Amino acid sequence: MRKIILFRISSKGYPKVKVDGINKYDSLKNLQKIFKNWEWICVADNCDDQLLNNLKSQFSFDQLIETQLGNPGSFWKLYETALSFIKDEDIVYFAEDDYLHLPEAPSAIIEGLQYFDYVTLYDHPDKYKNHTGPVNPYTKLTAYSEPTEVVEGETAVWRTSNSTTMTFAVTGKTLKADKDIWSITKTAKKDFDFDNFCVLTKQPTILKSRFIRQIPRKLQFWIKPRRYLGVCIPGLSLHLEQAYLKPSDEKRFLKQLIGTKS
Repeated sequence: MRKIILFRISSKGYPKVKVDGINKYDSLKNLQKIFKNWEWICVADNCDDQLLNNLKSQFSFDQLIETQLGNPGSFWKLYETALSFIKDEDIVYFAEDDYLHLPEAPSAIIEGLQYFDYVTLYDHPDKYKNHTGPVNPYTKLTAYSEPTEVVEGETAVWRTSNSTTMTFAVTGKTLKADKDIWSITKTAKKDFDFDNFCVLTKQPTILKSRFIRQIPRKLQFWIKPRRYLGVCIPGLSLHLEQAYLKPSDEKRFLKQLIGTKS
């Protein structure tokens, strides 16, 4: 079984307010420290000369691919690259350049994929009703959180989720089986993470325009099996976007924030 990090980094990106004092290099240093025994394929998309030079001189990758495809297109480049060699039992972890991870992350991915088709280590605060920032649409329909099912593993407690970001783990078998659904990112003009996972996990349609627009793709892939997305609680990765931070996560990841800067 091969374990591979499929990492994307860019000098460009959607405008988001990130955690002060933490940059892309810190995120990558943390990721390479935590996943040090995994293979690494990096897509450097729309990277300026300084970022490219730093990637080549300061970091080690098994493969470094330079592209100018944009966010969805660069994701598909990684997906397509993995398809060229992946075997059913292999594990890949798609990782973006604005996350921090805790040391238990690699073992959690392996455990989670025993239960679920897709695994995220990021427990989205917006999937809970008490979040002070943006709230997931499915969470708004309930009293406390998005509808979920819970599984107790040997080392972590897991629950199902309706969607996640483009940072997630999957086996080679599922990667190959779902390539038709993910191929939309080949030509997409924006991220389709939420909408794609709604199709994959067969979420009910809410009578709002965004969800109604999902219907043709839900019908297109209706005969495909429902996929389950699992997340460990508490999460073992932190998305460095301030709008989705919660104080308890910041405290838990404080050592990683300090360690990344050392």
